[in-house]
Amino acid sequence: MKEQEIKETLSDIRNMMERSQKVVFLDGTSGILAGIWAIIGAVAVSLVIYGTVSPLWMANVQPVADAGARTFIIVGVICVAVFCAAFLSVWNMSRRRAERQGMEFTLDAGSRNLLKTFFSVMVVGGLACLTPIANGLWSLIPGFMLLFYGLAMVVISPIAFKLPITSQLGYIMIATGIAALCLPAYGLCLWTIGFGVVHLIWGIWFSLRYNHKD
Repeated sequence: MKEQEIKETLSDIRNMMERSQKVVFLDGTSGILAGIWAIIGAVAVSLVIYGTVSPLWMANVQPVADAGARTFIIVGVICVAVFCAAFLSVWNMSRRRAERQGMEFTLDAGSRNLLKTFFSVMVVGGLACLTPIANGLWSLIPGFMLLFYGLAMVVISPIAFKLPITSQLGYIMIATGIAALCLPAYGLCLWTIGFGVVHLIWGIWFSLRYNHKD
């Protein structure tokens, strides 16, 4: 009986250490970089579709590109590139932070579960985006992207960081996504605010709150 209790205690200690390391390793700079990548991506998308950056802060700008397969592929490549750049920024900054603290940055069971949960929601969101695309409702895609990203953040928050600000970030994204669906003419503008400006503010706040001692 005592042996079983010891095993359970060790397991609890290990779980607590894994959870605490996730908070320690998270670097606010990665949020800042994610926001920068998003703004760069929004500028690129705006130039491809509209030939100007005006849609980033206003509506009623007429597209200059045909919303056909070619445009879809270019915009899709830009979105994937932005996501990969943001994800790699989070990964590399977290790894470097762990190394600075002399700790090992490993993909443990908790991290694998986190990534599985996050990407499950994002894949569903990606499939959901096919509906407006199939019906030619391109202006709804920014809202869908914000909405499902926000849902993913809310879902993984209890698993990963145990920080209210993480779930709050998700709720802000959800609210921004709903606003983008209600105001599709401002879809790209709200996408830039959500993925760009909000990430920048979140990253700066997190750095000041949790990383300021580094």
